[in-house]
Order: sequence, then C-alpha cells, then structure tokens
Amino acid sequence: MPPHKVALIGTGGRSVGYARAYQQRDDVEITGLADPDPAHRRYAAARASLDKGIAEYDDFRDLLREQPDLDGVVICSPNHLHAEHAVACLERGLPIALEKPLAPTKEACERVIAAERSNGGRTLIGFVLRSSPFYAKIYELLARGLIGRIVSLQADELPGVGVSSVMNRSPWRRYRDKSGGSMLEKSCHDLDLLNWLMDCRPVSLTSYGNRQIFVTDPELPETCDDCHLQTACPYYNPTRSDHEDLGEEELLQFIREDHRCIYNIDKDVLDVQTLQIEYESGALASFVLNFHAMGPRAGRNFHAVGTQGRIWGNLHDAQVHLYRNAPAKEEVFDCSGDGSGHGGGDKLHAYELVTMMEDADYRPPQSAYAGYLSAVMCFAADKSVEEKRRIDFRFGEDGVIDLA
Repeated sequence: MPPHKVALIGTGGRSVGYARAYQQRDDVEITGLADPDPAHRRYAAARASLDKGIAEYDDFRDLLREQPDLDGVVICSPNHLHAEHAVACLERGLPIALEKPLAPTKEACERVIAAERSNGGRTLIGFVLRSSPFYAKIYELLARGLIGRIVSLQADELPGVGVSSVMNRSPWRRYRDKSGGSMLEKSCHDLDLLNWLMDCRPVSLTSYGNRQIFVTDPELPETCDDCHLQTACPYYNPTRSDHEDLGEEELLQFIREDHRCIYNIDKDVLDVQTLQIEYESGALASFVLNFHAMGPRAGRNFHAVGTQGRIWGNLHDAQVHLYRNAPAKEEVFDCSGDGSGHGGGDKLHAYELVTMMEDADYRPPQSAYAGYLSAVMCFAADKSVEEKRRIDFRFGEDGVIDLA
C-alpha cells in the first residue's frame, strides 16, 4: 500500500514537530511545503530532514491545484490565515490537522465550522496536550471517578523566558488582530483541557487582565545591541535560557525581530490574565496566564478537588499525584513522555491525522467544535476584561454560541 501523501501549509516552528513525527513512519510521505517565505521552507525542511527535492510553493493554492492526490494537510500558518487555509482544504474534502487556535475571531471560527459541516469534513485541532501522558493520566483518573464528583479545577500556564519572548516579539503573535490575543494564542488548549476534563459545557466566566511586565521603559534603548543590561537581561538572548518545551525552541528561530527590546517593541497583547469559569455541573474552575515565570513549578500546573479526593501535578515534573480521602493514601504516577514537545504529546497528536487518513469514519475528539468552544471562551474572557463584567454562554441548537 503506498504511503499517505501529506502537505504542510505554513512552515514555521510548529510545522517541524509534525514533519519530524511523520518522518519516523514509512506510511506517510510529505510531498509539499507551502509558505510565502522561502527561508521558512528551507529551515523546516532541514530541521525535519526532508528530501531536498520536495516541492515548494509560495502560494498554498498552487499546492492544492498541483497536488490533487493529497490524502491530508497540516496547517501551521499564522492564526489570521487559519480560516482561509482550512476552508479551502475542507472544500477539497481533505482531512486536516489545523494548529490551534481554530481562528482569531468568532466569525472566522464559525466559517470553518460551517465549511466542515457542509463538506462532511474532518478537522484535528492542535490540542497536543490531550495526547501528553500527563494529562491523559489525569483524564483517566477523573473518568474512573477516583476523586468523586469534581468540585473545582485550578490550572495555570506560567511561561518562562523562551515562550514569553516568542509571544511578545513574534512579528504576528504580539498583535491581537493577527493572533487573537495572548489568551487565545497561548492558552486556548489549556481551556480545552478544562472542558475535556470536566466533560460538560461552561455557562459563564469572568476575567481580569492587563499588561504589567512587558511595558515601555524609557530607560532602555530600542534594540538589545545598544543596551547596557545585556548580561543581566534574560531576554537579550533567550536561546541561551532553559526552554520549557522543545517545541518552543523551534518557534524562537522564527522571531525575525529578536534584536528589538522586548519591553519597548510595539505590542497590544496582555501579559497577565485570570479567569473564573462556572460549568453546567456546578463545578468551578480558575485559570491564570502569567508570562515571565521562571524556576520550580513554572510552566503548567493543575489541581482538581473532588468530593472524595484530589489530583495535582506540574507538566514539566511529569508526575501526577492522586490523594483519596479514604483510605487517606497518596499515589504518584510517572508520566514521562517520549521526548517530543508538549510533555510527549507532539508525536502522538500528529499521528491522529494518520488515523484520520486510514479510517474515513474516524473523527478525533480534538475536533473543530472543541476548538470553537475553547476559542469562544477566550473571546469571552477578553470581552469580560474590556467590559468589566461576567459573560454568559448561550448555546443554539446548531451549537453556535452567543455571548451575553
């Protein structure tokens, strides 16, 4: 049986993880790269050890036209291009792996959902954390009812130097009209995790947020090369710092303005934001996104409290702790991954697209609608910050959500 033919649309840092995973299989062949920047294509091809003769395209439409026998597509373009690229592929009847978030606006998200439904399409959203052994173990323990009914969830994402630099220096991530904002870009899959673990819908949320860390400093120059704090500032050369995730190292290679001062470079995204969420079950969840976090217990933390016990852990530590009130016993589970990014989730996640190509009836749980729900929560959070009030969710019969 010939290998499945897969193309990449967008060859930034996230595409490398998918390409590396597929290069480890004999049943997948990457046949084309589409990206308007040849340097991106060359970098991704080199990092993933792709064949030098692989077809390259400036325009994704040329790729779709010239490769009519594709079996699947991976879309890793900037967020504001997701809807255009996804809709075109869905209209071709192709199963797609679409990097998170679904799209940077509610309207664009709903266009993708409509295109998927009208074409019988299938979408795998880049919620790689669901595939990590750490969160898979938490899901298993909760599903087995080992801590009883969930009363509250607490989670946070505390990005360190590398991720903070990517978010606040990237040519497009630092602008809300391109990325959708820091909550959407960085934490839509954290909110997806809460929805997945709760196994019910959110009914309302309240959020607070601002920018306190990466603010303009008139004492600093515009570029790092002219700065007297070079040896003291961790952002002078973020590649020398310890990275939270192997996948984020790739993203650092695509910061084309990395000599601009992270404090004085123009941006309009928030660097700290908190959420309080109420679910249909009555359970409450709290979430914190705070950049510029270093040291122990940075990264992602999780804590669930149930009527019969608790579950907690830190993704970087790769250990899940279970405490059951009766018999008052703690268990610790090793959740070390395979070394791929996002706690070992990257490779397993990429292989979900292979399952989709092999089984036309398979629809991954990391679906377009899951992406829509988490994205709308991010939009609601930003709306709550701006309007200083609680936002309620109203679900229509077709699943479309109105924010009240």
